[in-house]
Amino acid sequence: MLELKLHPSRTLTALLAGAHLLSVLVIWRLPLAPATQIASSLLIAASLLFHLRRDGLLAAGHSIIALRLDPECNFFCQTRDGSWQEAKLLGSSMVTPWLIVLNFTPEKKWLVRHAVILPDSADTELLRQLRVLLRWKCGNASRA
Repeated sequence: MLELKLHPSRTLTALLAGAHLLSVLVIWRLPLAPATQIASSLLIAASLLFHLRRDGLLAAGHSIIALRLDPECNFFCQTRDGSWQEAKLLGSSMVTPWLIVLNFTPEKKWLVRHAVILPDSADTELLRQLRVLLRWKCGNASRA
């Protein structure tokens, strides 16, 4: 059984902040009414706060902070509030050498949950083991 504890990622935090900042800059370069630019900027700022808290800093109550993969490729994810949920790994998940995006459907729920894992998110050896299992044993994650 593989258990992976996730840590806040500086890389993901920087990428999220950069992408949101770029979006705000594009909005302000477009010939839009100032009210539209302000409203759009506020929405982008709200999006940044939400994603930073949930994915970059892992500070939200529903942030995924640990993953468990058993020998039969059954996934379990632990959220910041301490609860473990069995989850079905979706085929839309992606595994690359520098980025793992896991898309889950928790048992008895219909919303899709995501875990974005970069090299600074967890132990290097455990990430390597996870990539190997996802690519060769579990076979659900797409290969990139």
